[in-house]
Amino acid sequence: MNFIRRKSLMLMALSIVMLFVLAACGSASQTTDGTDKSGQSAQSEQTDQSQPGKPTHLNVALFWLGSNLDPAEEWNGWTLTRAAIGETLVQFDENMKLVPKIADTWDRIDEKTWHFHIRDGVTFHNGNKVTAEAVKKSIERSLELNERGQSTLPIASMTAEGQDLTIKTTEPYASLLGNIAEPLFVIVDTTADTSKFSSEPIATGPFMVTSYTPDQEIQVKKYDGYWDGAADLDTMTLKYIKDDSTRALALQSGEIDVASNVGRSTLALFQDKNQYTIDEIPSLRTQFVWFNLKNPFLSDPEVRHAISYGIDRDMYANTLVGGQGAKGPFTSALPFGYDQINGYSYEPDKAKQLLDDAGYKDTDGDGIREKDGERISLQLILNTAYESDSIVAAAMQSQLKEIGIQLEMTSYEDLTDHQKSGNFDLALTSINTGITGDPQYILDFYFKTGAEWNVGGYSNKKLDAVINQLHSEFDVEKRYALAAEAQQMILDDAAYLFVTYTPINIVSKSTVQGATMYPIDFYLLDRKIKVDQ
Repeated sequence: MNFIRRKSLMLMALSIVMLFVLAACGSASQTTDGTDKSGQSAQSEQTDQSQPGKPTHLNVALFWLGSNLDPAEEWNGWTLTRAAIGETLVQFDENMKLVPKIADTWDRIDEKTWHFHIRDGVTFHNGNKVTAEAVKKSIERSLELNERGQSTLPIASMTAEGQDLTIKTTEPYASLLGNIAEPLFVIVDTTADTSKFSSEPIATGPFMVTSYTPDQEIQVKKYDGYWDGAADLDTMTLKYIKDDSTRALALQSGEIDVASNVGRSTLALFQDKNQYTIDEIPSLRTQFVWFNLKNPFLSDPEVRHAISYGIDRDMYANTLVGGQGAKGPFTSALPFGYDQINGYSYEPDKAKQLLDDAGYKDTDGDGIREKDGERISLQLILNTAYESDSIVAAAMQSQLKEIGIQLEMTSYEDLTDHQKSGNFDLALTSINTGITGDPQYILDFYFKTGAEWNVGGYSNKKLDAVINQLHSEFDVEKRYALAAEAQQMILDDAAYLFVTYTPINIVSKSTVQGATMYPIDFYLLDRKIKVDQ
């Protein structure tokens, strides 16, 4: 059976499963050197790994690929850290603790001053030494080119001497360490031709880019001069396969050896431990919905509260997508006040009463409520390449109809432009809310008035004041208390719809070693990845 036929049958089977699931919901309530550029496929390039001493190669499927490979632009640094191409000064380990990377030590001198010692012996992929001055220039480049740079690191000045880097911030900034670990600040050699960084970044990781095809794949090889010792694996092809089911089928067919974020409905295909290894963990990702508060219905807090009571988060998690029903923006795996906040339970009768009291009635008997002659019909946008989003959106559509709200769904390959332009009523996606190991970053970027990703237009000045307190509060427990206070304000306003905390996984052939899932999913591969010969 060929690959296309198997994919068709799998998608058909998945569709049948979805019909049963939704029926149940309704009844319940509800190029540089040495690389072959001939165009030969990565699979045919793969060497015979059964012969000792032969070069080893892996084909890896990525669920997301940025606009290019320049880490200073957009969110592209995430690709470089996932592919073990780029590194930051410090990094989070599998236990969410900050560990040394390019910087081997650091100290906070005072509330605005930090000192980093740049590890001796680190070189860029072109062989140039990584000095404090090189790090300074790299960070300055990211601050200049990326619109979120200054708000992520509000730097007043940097000084470099030998291997010593001193950073002064414009204000007391307690979250600096976690923020500087964000892949926006992958360290690159700015003395190289930076105009080529979109396809050939010169970074410090255990693998270096040999070729790049936009929206398709990255070819890498091990960097022999890597400061922590050269990788065992010789080369990799990292393929962009955005659809969850397609990634699973590519792994099953043998087209790829490692796949990240395989859809939950297809994990059963890989239960044979003699053939595959599954590493699935609770993630720091929260699946949630932006409300566009410019919509006249969604500007009414009673409608938002009704929607919040009208969906069954626990059922979505337990039955449809795994994980845990969401309470607020941060998962229970993060110590940011989860136990101190009150979220929304599934109470459809309460949702109906809220709408009744607010004057939303179904006057024509079609099942959809109206007010002032306007039906509550809302557009939800989503990316259907992500299986969990598609499944949850369909279930939400069914349950909200039961309380008298019509939900129309529109899917796009990329939601970014539509979110930024306000071209939506509701937008469903998921974000990693723990990317800096601290609550400040996410609260600053998603919930503060006028924030870059506050695309729904939510504003609460009291919330802004609480978030601002985080900037200068260095006591950890007080920071977490402030985070809990901020979350409760967001929930009381029903400003967003928090749905599930989704699990994440990496699935590999049993011959692959070192494919480990990190809670922060901008890490994926490192120098330990290898294949048995």
